[in-house]
Formats: sequence, structure tokens, C-alpha cells
Amino acid sequence: MGALAYSQRWAAFFKKYDHWRYFFAEWNKLLYLKSYRRHHHSGAIEKSLHHGVRWLIHSISTGSDSGSGTYYHHSGWTSSYPETTGYIIPTLLRYAQNEEGPWAGNARSAALEAGKWLLEIQHADGGWPGGYVHQKRGSVVFNTGQILRGMKALYLFTGEEVYKEAAHRAIVWVWNQLDAEGKFSSNDFMGAVRVYGTYVVAPVLEWSQHFEADKDAWEAKARLHLDWVLTQQQDNFWLANCDNTEHKNHKPIIHTIAYTLDGLFDAGNLLRDEKYTNAAIGGAETLAQKFVERGLLHGRYDKQWQGSEAFIPTGGAQLAILWHKIARADTKAFWAEEARGSMNVLLSVIATNGARTALDVGGALQGSFPLWGRYESFGLPNWATKYMVDSLMNELNWSNER
Repeated sequence: MGALAYSQRWAAFFKKYDHWRYFFAEWNKLLYLKSYRRHHHSGAIEKSLHHGVRWLIHSISTGSDSGSGTYYHHSGWTSSYPETTGYIIPTLLRYAQNEEGPWAGNARSAALEAGKWLLEIQHADGGWPGGYVHQKRGSVVFNTGQILRGMKALYLFTGEEVYKEAAHRAIVWVWNQLDAEGKFSSNDFMGAVRVYGTYVVAPVLEWSQHFEADKDAWEAKARLHLDWVLTQQQDNFWLANCDNTEHKNHKPIIHTIAYTLDGLFDAGNLLRDEKYTNAAIGGAETLAQKFVERGLLHGRYDKQWQGSEAFIPTGGAQLAILWHKIARADTKAFWAEEARGSMNVLLSVIATNGARTALDVGGALQGSFPLWGRYESFGLPNWATKYMVDSLMNELNWSNER
């Protein structure tokens, strides 16, 4: 986003009659953040979980279809986003496993309706569209990979073959975009080659357990991509070609760094190959150390792990999920346990303290902290709240992980 568009968001934000209170509430959080974190208790974290789920359900019910949109303070709701709707589904179904959740039934219904909608908009080639649904884009590898997560959760929940069949068509299409060097070199976001295809490979490997005839071939293709990704990783575990822009690719956001590391970790476990999991752990530990030392992460990191720009809570939530996985796999990884717990408190504080009470905003996690940071400025992206809810369910041992 350029300087002009950014300044226009500021202007639109302040044209809203009540947005001055959001502005001052955000400054209050910044000034008293340490105190808020120190006095934040488990009951407040559970409240953040429930309110986050309520907001996700609202993001689905408020639109003209059964997909989930994003809310911006300066412009309101977007149209539905197929990609993020796809990976919100497992979050809602996991929450619904525990009948004590006040919105368990609503979460289940919203997930099932969202799944039906995704089946309706799957392209004839097997992929799903990139971007928001009103943009009517072609199939995109990364977006399709995230919807595979929703298809798998729905298949396991309902047992209906329609989700398995849709997933198979999508996976065949995804692999057709992989070149001989292991890169997703066609039909991916921006037409650029990026390493966060690991976050596509991981759900494909999960699905491979249900397609015995394809399993070996799919695992070989997965290794081809993962091996290429490792060629992009430096000795200090930083990853090249990791940003979702061209002009800032030299200092990727923690959102896409976390995508890549999480994909490496999950794929490594599924393939039982430590070279992939170790690559993920190295990057995860580096960021955990920076977080614990500073109490906050930057939004972007260059090849020397020098940070810049405002904190991106989405990436923080994703990293907390990865730290949780690492701590479960290695009881001696105390650093991961410490970082995860501290991050979850921070996310809950950001999402619950301040002026946000209306249904459109209450319980949602913002794109940047402070709200006017350059990533999704003045926005409440649905993917941020999705990952916060996932991480808080881990923190509270809410139900079985999906």
C-alpha cells in the first residue's frame, strides 16, 4: 500500500464520528501495555476466545453468502474471502467440539454452511479463486491450499465424500503448478515464486493419508518443493522470497514467515524428516528469543533479523501456534513454552482492551498493533482472529486439535 492510499485510510477513519475514541483507546493500550499484560488472567483469555469465535461467526452471517469477510474501520465489510473462509472452518469445528462453548452450535452451523458455499465456487480446473470473491479471480495455489484445510475438517466431521472428491480435484490442480525445480511457478499469488508454499504442502500431505494410490507420488512432490525452500534459507534460518509483496521482499512480514515455518514443521513431521522440522525450529526459536527479550515483535525482519514496522498480531498468533507444537514435541523446549504463553496474553490484551464493543468489531484481532500500522491498517482481517482463536484454544486445552 502506497503513501497516498495509507493517508486516505487515515482520513476515512477519522471521518467516522466515533473513531476518535478508538484512536485514544489504542494509545492507552500502547502506554499501559505492560500493566495490562501483568494483570491479564486466564478468565480474560477465555473471554477473548469466546468473543473471537462470536466475531468469526458474525463475519460469516453478515455477508450476502456463507463466506467470511474482513472489516475495516474506514470502509466496513468486504466481500467474502474464500481462502480464509477455508481455514476458518477447522477453527469453528474445533471450538464446536466442546459443548460448553456459548457459541458451539452457531460455530458448527457456520462452518457447515461455509463449506457448502466453498463447494459451490470451486473452479472447473479444481482450484479456488484468489482474493475476495467479488474480484472474480482465477485459481491460485496458496488460496486453494488453505481451503483444503477446511475440506479435510469437514470430511472428518461429516464423513461426506463430496469434500474428499473436491479436495482430490484441487490437489491434482495444485501439483500441476509445480515445476521441475520444486517451485510453484504458475498460478500463485502475484505470479511470484515464494517459499510459503510449504503451507500448501502440509495440508496436501495430511490428505495423502486418505488417497493411498496417490500417496507416494504426492510425498515425492512435497519433498521436491520443501527441498527447494531449504535452498532459500540462510544459515541464520532467515528465508528469502518470503514476503507477499515485491517491493518489500527483502524484509518479509512475520505473517508469511510464520506460514513458511509452520508448513515446514508440519510437513517434516508428516514425512518424518528432521531436516524440515529443524529448519522450522531454527526460525521459530530466533523469533521467540527476540519476542521474549523485547516483549513485542516487529512486523518485518530482514536477512540479519533486524526488525522494522509495527507488530502484526496475525503473525504473532501463528508463531504462538508453532511454539505450542514445538513445546509439545520437545518437553525441553522451555523457550517455546515461555514465548507461547506470553504471546497469548498479548493477543488477548490487544483484542479485548479498548473501545471495541459493537458486533462488527468486538472480540476481533486487528491487523497491526497499533491499529494504524502498515499491515492491514485500520482493519480486522478475519485471518488474524482465526489464528488468535486457534492459539487460545491451545492455551486453554479447549478441545482436540485439528
